[in-house]
Amino acid sequence: PLRSQDQNDPLTEDEVQQVRDNAIHPDDRIKLYTKFITERLDEIKHLSADPTAKDARTEIRGKFDEFTHLCDELQDNLDTYDAQHADIRKSLKELVAATAKWPDVLKAVPDDPTYDFTRTTALEAAKSATDQAKQLSIEQDVYFQTHKDERHKNGTGPD
Repeated sequence: PLRSQDQNDPLTEDEVQQVRDNAIHPDDRIKLYTKFITERLDEIKHLSADPTAKDARTEIRGKFDEFTHLCDELQDNLDTYDAQHADIRKSLKELVAATAKWPDVLKAVPDDPTYDFTRTTALEAAKSATDQAKQLSIEQDVYFQTHKDERHKNGTGPD
């Protein structure tokens, strides 16, 4: 199927292009995913605070799903960059700080059976992303302390 036919992809065409444009820039790509996730959280906050929003419950459920999918994509990218020994310490610091805020935003949405399951899934994704970012940050510090010649490179270092 064509890219435009995939209705489950949480990224817009513009966001997909931004990700593609940064395929060889790991730090920038991680920052993009962090930005996209933050934008979804902002939309969730806005929808939950706006009593006049049309179909707000359905939209919130959709944004929870998008958040979860984006967290999964982010973690896939982190796994790839870790395996390639890309130096992503700079973006990891920002990511660790950002992920610390995600659960509070997700929990602040009033309870509703329409999206209880998707919120729970989103909270689990947020925790998983937080845990992975923290662990990878520690591992990267250790790795690049030992492999100083690999610092500030985009990957394909020693295995």
